[in-house]
Amino acid sequence: MSNTRFLAIVAAAATGVLVGAAMVSTRSLTSAAPPVTIAFLRYLIGVVMLGLPVLLAHRIRFAGKDAAAIAALGVLQFAVLIVLLNIALGSLSAATCALIFSTMPLVTLCLAVGLRQERFSMARLAGVSLAVAGVAVLLQATLKQDGSGSSDMTAMAALIGATLIGAICSMLYRPYVQRYAALPVSALAMLAAVLFLACLCVATGQPLAPSLNAVQWGHIGFIGLASGVGYFCWLWALSQLDASRVVAFQALGPITAAAIELLLTRAMPSWTQWLSMILVIAGLRLASVTRAKRTA
Repeated sequence: MSNTRFLAIVAAAATGVLVGAAMVSTRSLTSAAPPVTIAFLRYLIGVVMLGLPVLLAHRIRFAGKDAAAIAALGVLQFAVLIVLLNIALGSLSAATCALIFSTMPLVTLCLAVGLRQERFSMARLAGVSLAVAGVAVLLQATLKQDGSGSSDMTAMAALIGATLIGAICSMLYRPYVQRYAALPVSALAMLAAVLFLACLCVATGQPLAPSLNAVQWGHIGFIGLASGVGYFCWLWALSQLDASRVVAFQALGPITAAAIELLLTRAMPSWTQWLSMILVIAGLRLASVTRAKRTA
């Protein structure tokens, strides 16, 4: 394995870990600010962090069509996807939403193979399936505790739509990060999302700057930094690896969140949590060492 490929795998894994850590901080803010406001603030911090290096570096000139496409992908991934998830969470339990959304690596692999962007690999499929199964094991206990019997079709359609958007964006970003590099692409996409979310906050009467205490602002700052670093790592990994392999590492998000909560509560992992971690690590290992050749 080349050094660049190894670093890309590390970057993809770092993204999953940062997503999981941000989950824990975000949960502590749900009662303090509306979801769209939290999303606006986290990505505002992220775009400031990404934008400064871009301004200091040589100016990147995007083709008009490419700039519009990158901006649209940013709005889809950071704004529309979040709105759809919030709609789903309004009727379905958080565990149900997390369980279905965790199938995004499988959806990405199926779409990539179906669109002939990647060749089918049984080993890759087995690895991604193991990682998804690990997340399912982790969330199954929570799902049973929630006891959600809701079958709201609108909420389910929104949840499936969010999953598809995440998978499609993962595939569509690749040519742009290869053409322009990850940093300017990530800054432009996140800037477009921030502008969209600001307009959405104004249109729906949600505050752009909520009243928070120092600890809560600390959480906002952390998830903003995690979003900026994580998004850059994710896009750079996409420029080096197939989309299905990069997205598979998102399975580390729920595992990281569960591990942090165990550390905070000083509790020992249950057998289901151990099984979940083993399945995810084994699946990611299998998906990482197998290479599906890209079709012409």
